[in-house]
Amino acid sequence: MEITILMLLFILIWGIIGIAFFCIGIGLHARGQRKRSICTRPVTAIVVDLQRERVGVDDFSVSGEKSWFPVYEYMIDGVKQKVRARVGTAKPEVNVGQAVELFVNPDRTDEFYCPTEKISCIQKVFTGVGVACLCLAVIMGVILYYCT
Repeated sequence: MEITILMLLFILIWGIIGIAFFCIGIGLHARGQRKRSICTRPVTAIVVDLQRERVGVDDFSVSGEKSWFPVYEYMIDGVKQKVRARVGTAKPEVNVGQAVELFVNPDRTDEFYCPTEKISCIQKVFTGVGVACLCLAVIMGVILYYCT
């Protein structure tokens, strides 16, 4: 009886974790699709700066990894735009002065999509972890069903 309760708790916890990770992965995918569908105007941007920021830091910790965020500059409709990438990387993947192709939202020229950003990798990791946790919960459910 006690083992059955522990297994049900195990199934519940891994199921909730799996659903949460899977939903985050699907949300990131939907956001990326939306960004690609509205940011349709190609522009050539120049990397004008690489900002290094600490990420993952909370109020109770002094640790945290540093990520590199490129700052892009481009001209659109005669107006110079300067925007910073939303996704950072552990190592700089572009150099200052490098030309990069971005896709800009024609209605909001400060909103852009960069095809080389690693957001799709992050999305795949979240989705994969979610599926793995859900599979673990289902396997434990099947074991519990056939063993009781």
